[in-house]
Amino acid sequence: MARARAQLSTRLMNVCLAALCRSGSLERAESVLIDAILLGMPPDVVTYNTLLAAHCRAAGLDAGFAVLRRMREAGVWPNAVTYNSLIVAASRVGLTMRALDLFDEMLRAGIAPDAWSYNVLMHCLFRSGHPEDAYRVFADMAEKGVTPCTTTYNTLLDGLFKAGHATNAYRMFRYLQRVGLPVGIVTYNTMINGLCRSGKVGYARMILRELGRTEHTPNAVTYTTVMKCCFRYGRFDQGLETFLSLLEGGHIPDVFPYCTVISALVKKGRVEEANAYSELMIQSGSRLDTACYNTLIHLRCQEGKLDDAFELLSMMEEGGLESDEYTFSILVNGLCKLGHIEAAEKQLCYMEMRDMESNVVAYNCLVDALCKSDQVDAAIRLLHDMKLKDDFTYTSLVHGLCRVGRYHMASKFLRICLREGNNVLASAKRAVIAGLRSAGFKNDVRKVRSALYMARLLKS
Repeated sequence: MARARAQLSTRLMNVCLAALCRSGSLERAESVLIDAILLGMPPDVVTYNTLLAAHCRAAGLDAGFAVLRRMREAGVWPNAVTYNSLIVAASRVGLTMRALDLFDEMLRAGIAPDAWSYNVLMHCLFRSGHPEDAYRVFADMAEKGVTPCTTTYNTLLDGLFKAGHATNAYRMFRYLQRVGLPVGIVTYNTMINGLCRSGKVGYARMILRELGRTEHTPNAVTYTTVMKCCFRYGRFDQGLETFLSLLEGGHIPDVFPYCTVISALVKKGRVEEANAYSELMIQSGSRLDTACYNTLIHLRCQEGKLDDAFELLSMMEEGGLESDEYTFSILVNGLCKLGHIEAAEKQLCYMEMRDMESNVVAYNCLVDALCKSDQVDAAIRLLHDMKLKDDFTYTSLVHGLCRVGRYHMASKFLRICLREGNNVLASAKRAVIAGLRSAGFKNDVRKVRSALYMARLLKS
């Protein structure tokens, strides 16, 4: 009777520990464990597994091993769940060999791996770029008589896509359907996402249509994945059609699909339609996040309505959201396109006050605007102030210098760019060489050609 009460008390303690760990209150969970031991409630393997998993999530693998040592000192021996948590922690930080060692240690200890053990190890191997080893783990799973679950097949499908074997993934999916294995919404989403990432838009849309004929309901993730894929690969009408299907089916739980289609419409220059969907998004009653505001601000900048863009910025900040580097990039670009260079410079100053001085996109917009307005000296000063520079920075400056006939200076910055490991567009290189030749700077032409040759050698 006393033993039954102790077991019941331990189970209640484990429920309490699990709740505290889920809420991130690890110190309170440890305190509860100490109090329980003092009151005569013996911890069991579930107790320590709960703490081990929580410590692994919060502080990593070493924290998990610390709990494992405490577990053994208390005379409680680990099981498959213990090792699964440790393998997950190793996989999370890319320690593939450590994960394999833990799996071997589990086998040497006589602990039989379960389906989750194999799933975690396969995911780790796929993620670290070892698909062949992941297949061997799957084969070993079948050899040991461990029945694969839906997660096993989803892991395999996702891993095949990430390894570039889209055709093999598609064949496996058809095999699962033929033999009558359970194919749920997660599997369909995995297939659609993988096919989209592989550029097989037609196949993805076919799977989406098949999903519509099953008992499973396509969700926002399904439709948004296809929609983004269509836009990425230039199938704009199909992407818009997918969005309308999503809208008509009432599958829009948040504003992300709206932002995706609005951005695509803006890129196509279909601003009126983008406006219509932005109004619909606002009317939907969903709370707008920073990404949504950035989309709307970008739309207003494209229309040249800067006052509206800054009004949206005020609304966003009054609502407790902070502008980010994308917000500043959009505003600086919008100001530059309308010729408000001084206002764009003020935005950059404000951005620096917010510790966002590494925002290379915003700086590039201003460098490009200064060069296009023939203010190349101001662009050079700005470039010297930039902590980060990229190909676009130098391309804008080199083109700007060539435009005003300063070919010698352009060649100098081109060589600096190449020495820093950056590059410029081929059109900028041609402009520099042609300009140097026309100005008679033969020695500079040789220097540029030599720098270009060395850059090619270093990259090959």
